[in-house]
Parts: sequence; C-alpha cells; structure tokens
Amino acid sequence: MSKIEKIKGYAADCYLHEGPAIRLMEAAKYQDFLSRQKREVMKRCGSVNPEDIEAYIQNGGFNALKRAVTAMTPEKVIEQVKQAELRDRSPQARKTSLDWESYGRVRHLPRYVVATRLGGPSEAWMERTLIEGDPFALIEGMAITAYALGGVSKGIIYIPTAYKPLAFRRMDRAIKAAETHRYLGRDILGTSFSFDIEIREVAGEDSQPQEHNPFVCGECGRALFDFEGAAKYENFQNIEAWPKPFYVNNVETYLNIPLILDKGVDAFASLGPKDARGTKIFALTGKTKHPCLVEAPIGSTLMDLLKIADGDSGGSGLDGELKAFQVGGPAGGIFPARFQTTPMDFDSLAKIGWKIGSGHIVLLDEKVCIVEMTRYSLNQLVSETCDRCSSCGKALKNILSILTRLTKGMGESGDIETLESFASQIQSKARCEFGRTAVDTILTGLRYFRAEYESHLKQSCPAHYCKDLTSTTERPLKLAA
Repeated sequence: MSKIEKIKGYAADCYLHEGPAIRLMEAAKYQDFLSRQKREVMKRCGSVNPEDIEAYIQNGGFNALKRAVTAMTPEKVIEQVKQAELRDRSPQARKTSLDWESYGRVRHLPRYVVATRLGGPSEAWMERTLIEGDPFALIEGMAITAYALGGVSKGIIYIPTAYKPLAFRRMDRAIKAAETHRYLGRDILGTSFSFDIEIREVAGEDSQPQEHNPFVCGECGRALFDFEGAAKYENFQNIEAWPKPFYVNNVETYLNIPLILDKGVDAFASLGPKDARGTKIFALTGKTKHPCLVEAPIGSTLMDLLKIADGDSGGSGLDGELKAFQVGGPAGGIFPARFQTTPMDFDSLAKIGWKIGSGHIVLLDEKVCIVEMTRYSLNQLVSETCDRCSSCGKALKNILSILTRLTKGMGESGDIETLESFASQIQSKARCEFGRTAVDTILTGLRYFRAEYESHLKQSCPAHYCKDLTSTTERPLKLAA
C-alpha cells in the first residue's frame, strides 16, 4: 500500500468545519500543503496510523515520558517547561509552568488531570483532529503532566458525544494499548509512578441546540462536578474557581509537552517569539475555498497562513477580496484586512482586542455584513453564558437585542453608544474570563467598522446582506463562525 493510500485511510486534519465529513485534497496538493507548514504538534496526523502503538513508538513516541519518569524529578520537568516558555494553547494563554508550580504550593495534590476544550465550539475542529489523528501523544502529554504535578494517579479525557464514533474508538484503543505496553497503569515503565486515564462524556449534551454542538467548556466543568457529587459553583466557567482536585488544560497544550522533553528546550524555543515559544494550530474558515488547519510558529501573520494554505497564489483561495477577519472564534475580535500583516502572538496588541484565542480565524469578504457577523457571534455566546452574573449574561442579551434590531432596520438613535456602554461594563465587571472576552467582537467591530453600524441606523446595509435593508433576495451563504 502506498503512503498516499495509507494517508487516505486515517488522515484527520482536513475536516470541513461543518459536520463529520472529511475533505482530502488531491494527493500531490495535499503533500505540498503539508510541506509548507512547520508541523510539530501535528507531525504524525495523517502520516502515522493513530491506532498502531508500535508505529507511534517508532516515530519517537513515549521517549519523553520514559525520560521524565526514569531520569528526571517532577521539579526538573517543570523547570524544562519553564525554560521552553510554553504557554497554554487556550484563550487565556497562561504560562504552563506557573500553573504547575502553583499546584506544588497546595497542601493536597489534584486528584485528576483533565483534558477538555477551553475555547468553546471554535476549538472543536482542532481538538477532534488531534484526538483522532494522534491519540497516543495526548496520553503521553497527560502522563508527563501528572508526573510533574507530583504523581497524580487519575486522568480524564472529555470527548463530546458529537465526536462519535471515531474519536471514542481511537482514544479507547490507544488507552488499552498504552496499558498493555506499561505506559499507563500501575508502576509505569517499572517505576513507582502510576497513572490511569478514562474517557467521559458530558451529561445532558443532547439537550443543547444542534447549532452549538459540540457543547461548551463551561458545561463540561459542571458535568465534572456533578459526576463527583460536588457542590454547584456559581462561576463554573471560570477555571480559577474550579476546585483544586482538577488540573485542566486543552488537548493542544498537552501535545506540546512531550515535544519539549523529546526535542530539547533549545529546539522548542527556536520557534516563536520570546515568552511564547513553539507553534500554534490555526483554523482558516469562512469565505475561503480551502477551509483547513495550518500549524505555524507563534508570531506568524495571517498573510503567512494564507500563503501556506494556498501556496504561491497567496490567498487566491478566498471567495472574494479580503475585507476583514475574526481572530479567536465567536469571542474574538473583528479586524480590517490591513491587520493581516500583524504578528499573531499572545500579547503584542492585546490593548486593541487582539487575541489568538483558540486560533480559529474566520475570513470575511466584501459580501459579509460586519453587524450581522457580530450578531451571529453574540448569538452563539449568549447561548453559552451561565446567566448567573447580571454584568455578563443579561447585558449580553441586551446587546444581542440591539444588534438584531439594527439588522432588521429598526435601530434607534443612541443604539451605538448603548452598545459601547454595555460592552465596556461587561469587560470591566464580568466575574470570569468568558465574560471579559465575549465582548471583544462588538468592541473591535465598533472600533474599526463604525461606519457600517451608522449605515444600519439609516436602514442601509453596505454589504447588501441584511434582507430587511436591501431590495434583492440574493444573499451570501451563512458563515460558520
């Protein structure tokens, strides 16, 4: 069997962003597409059989875990991660080593190391690809984390029901194979370190609207608490409010940890800017003919990502001329096309709402209405709020109501000022990170596309998208944000 035929059997990095269908490029173009990336986290996705532990081991798998548990102390592992300047691949982008050190100062060790999505639905595509394409790497990363935290004995991998059956099957087989080869279970590799992993589904997922499936990270946290019989937490979406028995991170972060111990600190730190080393997986969706996952060094620009996705054509995969793009999924800011040469790191432009977040980038052309795009994003976020904080849940609903009126041609004088006021209050008073980032889309939209909001007040949509503000019945296809 040729290499290309094998890839067609288990490649997982070319999912369409809607539904479970797989979109594989033509063989030659696909290989060219891979060669343009700097693949570190995804290097085995699509090239190594994810259900074959021997293939994983032959490609360097479990070397990092073996080195950690047989030749390093937990403190040394933490020091290596600190020197590599790894930051969580989550919207908060915390320094991973600082979180690990904070657990060392707690009297009681965490009982569980948890892998779950920290960025809401926009992170689902990447998470699913990594679980299905390289499940052994997730096991290895979680095991090293458990060892570094002082010997946590239990791991939990949250997988949404929407990922059935492939993600569940591959993860389950990977766990059993790792146990057989003594990379999981009691006395791993002949040491005194023991660690087990189990798979859990979140409770009540079927009750969620299909549009927002798979499910939000906050509900995952509540499901974990309910499973343990713990008390309800008012701010369950705020990771800082979670009880210490849980150390939680997302799949992409765990997959970076073996790279540090295996490649070495210097090799890992050679990619990315200071204080944010390594690569990041970006999802390019929206008005593009080639929705895809692209792995590139942190600090790459959108223009760099488009060149990787489209080759020498450098963005010709867009349906039209690039007007704007949204960075970080529904809770991300919307920026004009001129920002496509801005480095995508964690800190450089945080003051203007620039956040990598989950790495989900929605490309917008001239046919997309910014007001409607903002309304669409807020509609998703409102459905995910805990509704227990008046400065967040209720105010977001008020913002959504105003945006809906604007897109229907029923805007009122003072609406724009009211939107700014509500958004600023939420950003300053919200109790959790979800609330503080949820308004980035409205604040950046008002900052850079205020003229479109003013046009809607005059019952005119410059993009000719809002059906109540245009005479034509033709409308662009709905975006998947």
